[in-house]
Amino acid sequence: MFASERDIALFFMGWQSFVADADAVLDEHGLARLHHRVLYAVVRTPGIGVGELAAALGISRQALHRPLTDLRGRDLIAVEVSERSKRERELSATAAGRELERAATGPQLAHLEAVFESAGPAAAEGWRLVMRGLSAEAVAQAPQATRHLIEGEAGHG
Repeated sequence: MFASERDIALFFMGWQSFVADADAVLDEHGLARLHHRVLYAVVRTPGIGVGELAAALGISRQALHRPLTDLRGRDLIAVEVSERSKRERELSATAAGRELERAATGPQLAHLEAVFESAGPAAAEGWRLVMRGLSAEAVAQAPQATRHLIEGEAGHG
């Protein structure tokens, strides 16, 4: 047996450490982790539909309504009628939304970079293999519009 209770504790503590920097930035703006997840996906997938975003985040449209309303009210996300269908709405981040997303995600990326630098390339690749294994089902169910975030190198839009 390779996994132990210690691994779960390490995962929880690692996650807590990973999100702490972003949480501090979000707290300054009265926002929460779901707002960050929304901004992260929308910045990297401009024009994503509301339904696609909900599916990508693994939440209902109803659960997405409040964070979208918050982000739109703060001029962090723009909502436009889709050219494909007048019933659909497409989301994009405003300049302020991209700036806030970068402020929250930047420290997380720096944190990972420091840990990977310390652990070395083989350990970093091992971590990626583990994370791909943990996320395989979610990635398989993700809409094509957001699958690029995992399958390719997620660029910053």
